[in-house]
Amino acid sequence: MAAVTESVVIDAPIEAAYGAFADLDRWPAILPDTLDVQVLYCDGYNQEFTMTVERPGGQETVRGIRYCRAPYELELVQTTPPPLLKRMTGRWTFAEQDGRTTVTATREFELLAPPSGDPAAARVSDEAEFGRRLSGHLQHNLQLFREAVEADVDR
Repeated sequence: MAAVTESVVIDAPIEAAYGAFADLDRWPAILPDTLDVQVLYCDGYNQEFTMTVERPGGQETVRGIRYCRAPYELELVQTTPPPLLKRMTGRWTFAEQDGRTTVTATREFELLAPPSGDPAAARVSDEAEFGRRLSGHLQHNLQLFREAVEADVDR
């Protein structure tokens, strides 16, 4: 599987940074492209959810399971990944130093084999191109989380 990794430093304690990423109910307020999140199960360690997001090609709904290891790690397995993906897994790790938290997001993915004649699949049939797009998306989302967490801490 191919992988991408991006990081951001948040001027907040690890508990605040981890809390924002762990609380799926907050995601629509932080990420404008997140239309809906349904938490199907949560026991403090295991989370099962569905999430609908707006993409250039229309709405996408994914389903996943996250393993919450507060406040240091969230691990993700998408049991229903985005279209064009055979598999998507990921991890957010959190490390605090001097009151600031570094959040590192990693995604591993495997593309579906593009069906012949499918223009959408042809656009992302190359793993490197998909990885560049995914990396940009991760960077953008990490910045949105940084802004939200830092705004909460400043209140």
